[in-house]
Amino acid sequence: MNKLRHALPLISLAVMLAACSPGGDVKQAASSAPPKAEEKTPKEPVKLEFASNASGSTLEAYKTLVSQFNAANPSIRVELNPIAKDYEALMNARMASGDLPDLFNTHGWSVMKYSEYLRPLNDQPWAANLVDEIKPIVTNDKGRMFVLPFDVDMTGLLYNPAILKELNLPVPATWDEFAAVCEAAKKAGYTPIHVGGKDDSGLAGLINRVALSLLIMDSGKNYKKELADGSFDWNQFDRVASLILSWKEKGYFNVDNVTADKNATHTAMAKNKVLFAFQSNQSITEIKKLNPDSAVNMMRIPTSNKADEPFLISGERDAVGVWKNTKHEKEALQFLSFLAEPAQVSAVAASYSIPAAIKGVKVDLGQLGDVFGQYSKVSVTNHFDRQYLPNGMWNTMKSVGTSMLSGMSAKDATKAMKTDYDRLRSAAVR
Repeated sequence: MNKLRHALPLISLAVMLAACSPGGDVKQAASSAPPKAEEKTPKEPVKLEFASNASGSTLEAYKTLVSQFNAANPSIRVELNPIAKDYEALMNARMASGDLPDLFNTHGWSVMKYSEYLRPLNDQPWAANLVDEIKPIVTNDKGRMFVLPFDVDMTGLLYNPAILKELNLPVPATWDEFAAVCEAAKKAGYTPIHVGGKDDSGLAGLINRVALSLLIMDSGKNYKKELADGSFDWNQFDRVASLILSWKEKGYFNVDNVTADKNATHTAMAKNKVLFAFQSNQSITEIKKLNPDSAVNMMRIPTSNKADEPFLISGERDAVGVWKNTKHEKEALQFLSFLAEPAQVSAVAASYSIPAAIKGVKVDLGQLGDVFGQYSKVSVTNHFDRQYLPNGMWNTMKSVGTSMLSGMSAKDATKAMKTDYDRLRSAAVR
């Protein structure tokens, strides 16, 4: 019995050595055995949720890119979740519950709203190739960036240079010159400013531009610090509301300014009957569809101080970030690297006809190519609400704009802005 007890370890050692031997029988026997059941079952792909607020041609571009990526990467499956309606409200709810998508569009708020929920992306290979116009928009005060931006949403005012030429007037550089040009256009039978009041986003855009000019871009006195730290004296906003209301009182707006919509603005500008419109550059494409010979173009936003240069707004539009707590960071970054390739960046930027945010990426801008080309080296700044107001103030500006067209005074407009600023800022701080 004792001999057998001592012999067993020797037998086991011999078996182990045979298994480790390149030509050992044990290994041969094992390799010829049928594969285990789990080896036969294909591994499930890693699923990534990609939430997007994109619509129209931009959404179609995302669908195509996701399909291409999934076909080339069978171990990963990106599931595009388009949320056209109430995107922001849904994202707010998911932030509160700590359950964000693996990747998501930041709809202009990558720094101010979403940065604390996103993985910093400075270490990604494409991060050093952002164009100068978008760098300050998507970077926080510590130099961190949290999204891959596809494009640069550069905008100013729409105007008709043919009317200015007929009236022998220059493109206005200040608001005083703007009013003088409006007066001359009105006397000549043109509509100085077309407002589509039925589209309240257009009214918010009007307030956004004027507030940026009077409160931020004035070198003599601006309120960047006060708006940022909450000490802003909202009586200063009277200047913004009063200037807009002065245009209404002087009859510079179209008579149907309350009921007209954006299409009405496009139609009026296509007929070369309107001098100015506070619309985005994409309206130029729509106007050109109605009248390819329309002279519509983009101009810089005037300033109140003659010593200051007119400027353009440069904003983040299509941008995607990675949730910092995703369980699949490696795969999410792999998808983001795919999106950052020149062909993919070009496809998304071209879907909205705006310049790419990555250096060297060519985009077919169609009729807008010349429009952007003339302002390749001018001063740009971020949107007023995105940089200086708490999240949610865009809706306030929409309702205030509508109310101003219906008779709200400058004082009441200022009061409404201050009330929501305090409420939303307090909620954000908590």
